[in-house]
Amino acid sequence: MAVAVAHALMRTIRGRPTDTPASPSPPPPPSPSSSPPSLSDGLVFEAHQDTELASSYSTTTQPLPPPDTPLSIATALVGLVAASHHTFHDILDLPLAPRSRTASLQTLRRAVQSLKLTAPLALKWLRRVESAPDLLPTGDNRPALVDVDALIVIVSEAVDAVSAAGQVLVAVVREAATTTTTTTTEGDLPTRLSDVVPGYTPEIVAVSERIQQVEHQLSKLLTILQIRSPAEAARTRAAIDASLPLIMGSNPALASSVRLMPDSFGALAAFPASLLDRAPPSYSLPPPHIPEALPDYAAAAASTDGSVAIRPGGWSVFAPLTLADLAALSRVPLPLRAADLVYGRFYTDEFAAGVGAQVCELMERPGWAAKAKQLAVILGSRTEAVALTHEENFARTVALESEQSTTTDGRPGSRPRPNIIIRGS
Repeated sequence: MAVAVAHALMRTIRGRPTDTPASPSPPPPPSPSSSPPSLSDGLVFEAHQDTELASSYSTTTQPLPPPDTPLSIATALVGLVAASHHTFHDILDLPLAPRSRTASLQTLRRAVQSLKLTAPLALKWLRRVESAPDLLPTGDNRPALVDVDALIVIVSEAVDAVSAAGQVLVAVVREAATTTTTTTTEGDLPTRLSDVVPGYTPEIVAVSERIQQVEHQLSKLLTILQIRSPAEAARTRAAIDASLPLIMGSNPALASSVRLMPDSFGALAAFPASLLDRAPPSYSLPPPHIPEALPDYAAAAASTDGSVAIRPGGWSVFAPLTLADLAALSRVPLPLRAADLVYGRFYTDEFAAGVGAQVCELMERPGWAAKAKQLAVILGSRTEAVALTHEENFARTVALESEQSTTTDGRPGSRPRPNIIIRGS
């Protein structure tokens, strides 16, 4: 019965009857160049290229719920690579026709796609800082320009935003699966997805903007580590400094969590008190050679109402430190728990240990197209060709979970639910 209902649901949630041929998929974007772009000074500058991944999908057994334990940046970066990748494919599972009614989902798809292509590069370059600093293309101590505080805020916001995207996708599909219409002669049928999406447009647009903004900041971190010009790196750091109050101001819960976050892995014990008492970021202080000068607040003047956002002495207990001081990402916690995240199973030490080394090794290889396909295999991704019929199709999974959660008269069901998506279990 559940399978039959799911099949009927998928026919209607795709917005076409059984005797209507499927609408053609949009043409794939042009293939990227086989090598990354090169700057005028000869530096190979890595940034993602917006290419769709075509890959195979490997099913796995249902894992245990993720633990309610502190999450490190090292583990979170691997999880972000996987979660953004799978969230993107969840969106690909959804029918976007008519496109005029699902414009917000198309925007979300582009935002998640951009982040999923930046996240592996962030993992690669931050791992270089930790384990192979000699591979950094700059001669100066560039990790000293990356505050640990900034990394905590940006990675936390990225992880939280991708999880929020997963939550709204589940809500959209669940409402489409549980809302019925009687406009056909076949009886009560689930509502089309395109009928539900407009009601969620504000939420979808908001989370899309969050993902777009945090992806820009993550890209700026990569710029600091890669670009040869010290002046440009310093300007990029100032731009990140100016963005942090905006991120924290728009997410008070994250700001509070970062401020109250303990040193979960005991990293600070290795540093002398003199280092931990280091002054706030220099951009908010007068230049030392001009004591009477006013602070340079230009980088912090991000608002249009004339106000100036001044960064405090620090957001967290790690405020005095940079990546030059503390490059061990496994010792830097985030104010998040895997158990609270959609796709939380990716944010575990076990998952990071299982695929993290493979992802990092892959990202160090030359080439782009082949690398993308192999990354999809490592992460257990699906092909678009089977997305609408695969047994773990996102919409089908949520629909079955909803169908099994209630009886025909609306009472809670007693059958076990797959619960593949919710809370990452």
